[in-house]
Amino acid sequence: MAFTSLPPPPPRRTMAAGHAILVVLIALGIGTVLNAPGLAAAAARQPFGWQRSVAVTVLTPIRTFSDLAGLNWPHVALADIAAEANGSASPDDPASAPSPADGAVRPTAPVTGGKTEPAPRRSPPGNDRRGGSREDPLRMWVGGDSLTSEFGPALVDVAVRTRRVAAEVDFRFSTGLARPDFFDWPAQLRRVAATADPDVFVVMFGANDGQNLQVDDRVLTFGTPAWHAEYHRRVTALMQRLSARGRWVWWVGQPGMRSADFDARMSLLNDVYRSAAADHQRVAYVDSRALFTGPTGAFSPYLDDARGNRTLMRQQDGIHLTRAGGQRLAGTVFAEIDARWALTEGD
Repeated sequence: MAFTSLPPPPPRRTMAAGHAILVVLIALGIGTVLNAPGLAAAAARQPFGWQRSVAVTVLTPIRTFSDLAGLNWPHVALADIAAEANGSASPDDPASAPSPADGAVRPTAPVTGGKTEPAPRRSPPGNDRRGGSREDPLRMWVGGDSLTSEFGPALVDVAVRTRRVAAEVDFRFSTGLARPDFFDWPAQLRRVAATADPDVFVVMFGANDGQNLQVDDRVLTFGTPAWHAEYHRRVTALMQRLSARGRWVWWVGQPGMRSADFDARMSLLNDVYRSAAADHQRVAYVDSRALFTGPTGAFSPYLDDARGNRTLMRQQDGIHLTRAGGQRLAGTVFAEIDARWALTEGD
């Protein structure tokens, strides 16, 4: 009997080490982009130090790209589902940051009502800046943190449509007045004032400021008297600088937030803005809370728009505004500016 041998099996295909490393790096890169909100939030919650600064610096542009490209929606959707199931805030909600330490002054309960503060008082005759006509447009600058990403462009759009305003917008994710070591808004606004010389500043800060402050070698715990004094000093100094040389400033407060703890923090910040604005003749505080609360005064992601249609005004994180929410806030702020300069008069 003749025996025939089976042909040897084909050699196993192996992946070169370089290819394997490349695949791993690509997978890590994709995972980083898709999970950018969670990674950025985790970095922001780290203690002060070079490790936190490096992590925030690296992850912030990645999160910005992920948000603008819509690549973060799987993460946001899963986080919201998990939060609803557990009855807690979204893991990426800044409210999940550690609470104030024992002995700290806790934020007061959030204000559920209120209305927009009146426009600034008119300055003495002969001290007004020119602007507000088609021949001499009003120069407007709009900027702030990520909550300005929908509100800012919406305000610029409605303003320039009058053909009496020349406007620009600049918003930066993960920024505020708490961490000038990460992004120095006062320095940036000094440059804007020197180069663009706006007639009007519209600013919105606070979403990233519900945290401790570092002054020299000291860390001031959020909510303590020392923290309050330092944050009030920073806000006051910025208001004084922006309103110098006859400029007008509209300082937009934070809207109500879904998380009760985070909302209380934002309410404390709003109190600082309101108090500081009251001491400056050319600074108006815009209370946005009443614009984004339901009939009971509580947080509501859906509200009636100008036509009475039920519309989603807040993003899934319970913090940021949708495009419709940005337009809602822009309409209120522009109405105040229009009342001061009569930009739509005769149209």
